[in-house]
Amino acid sequence: MTPREIVDDALRRFAEHVSRRDVEAVVALFHDDGVLFGSEARESAVGSTALRQLLTSLFARPQTYSWADWGPLITGSAGDVIWFVSPATLLERVDGAETGFPYRLSGVLQPADDGNWLFRQLNGSEPAEGPSPTDP
Repeated sequence: MTPREIVDDALRRFAEHVSRRDVEAVVALFHDDGVLFGSEARESAVGSTALRQLLTSLFARPQTYSWADWGPLITGSAGDVIWFVSPATLLERVDGAETGFPYRLSGVLQPADDGNWLFRQLNGSEPAEGPSPTDP
């Protein structure tokens, strides 16, 4: 698989597991010392135990989250490390209604001993409103 295909697969699996609120499946996508940063001030975790606690708290909310339409993926790699950045759409579902918001994703993947590509770091953020860098 190409680096782009590896990233796409990892993001797809993450989105599926998050939308199903499957804590253990999401944790399994990270190395034991993996890092997750979300867009809210307290949405961060380092390591499996903290990640499990963060996800349990997030999944207790009435809304569910997922991503869609990530891309174009910008990827790079060196040896057995792949990094990426990408615009995306964050999907929030509440009481059957779905709303999409602009989102950005970045992360680092590295294979585990069994060959499966796992997140070393994953960051999601909501872009702030403001002038374009090309605005006068």
